[in-house]
Amino acid sequence: MKIVLIPPLLCSPLAFAPVIDTVWRHGQVTLADTRHDDTIAAMAERILQENVGEMAVLGTSMGGYVALEVFRQAPERVAGLALVSTSARADSEQQVQSRERQSALVENGQFGALVDAAFAGVVAAGHESDPVLLAAWRAMTTPVGAAAFLRQQRAVIQRTDLRALLPSIECPTAIIHGAADRLIPIDAAEETAAALPAAAFTVVEDAGHFLIQEQPDAARAAIDDWLSALR
Repeated sequence: MKIVLIPPLLCSPLAFAPVIDTVWRHGQVTLADTRHDDTIAAMAERILQENVGEMAVLGTSMGGYVALEVFRQAPERVAGLALVSTSARADSEQQVQSRERQSALVENGQFGALVDAAFAGVVAAGHESDPVLLAAWRAMTTPVGAAAFLRQQRAVIQRTDLRALLPSIECPTAIIHGAADRLIPIDAAEETAAALPAAAFTVVEDAGHFLIQEQPDAARAAIDDWLSALR
């Protein structure tokens, strides 16, 4: 079975480092590249073009938006879906304004400052001073670079609300979300779970948006359960 992992906005494949061995035990692993397109639809289309046949798709944060779009474009090719730290909603006006401020900072040559400023929002409040998590965050974000980040921001701002798509998802689905996520609050995951009553919904305690790094054991267990169900 082919398993496609789609990273979050501003993140390299290192975002999946704590779980990659768990995923690999279940089949061939492909790490999607979302640095080159400025729409979610184009990112999804690229994944479908670069991967032949049926696949299980796991997306985190922005990667979850792309995963849902992959399903929308080719539901017959998605054997399973895992939505981690994500939402089917479009951005609110407040979220769009926040993204535009971030983009302006980067356009003014402050990409490094943006990376460090964003860290506090992606972890649970109790982890803001964790030097290991900060180092992991810098390692996975810095290589993405300013130009790719700006393309991704445009894609996220312009994305379509896909909540109407949710009831049509019948493949084995996992929803995994940090209880202390301040970037995408848990009510967004609860909304998705309510629309997908057969999905496995895992709430990870003491984890924010960065849950795979904050609570790797819980992340590995939830992902392993999902992939085992596909078999």
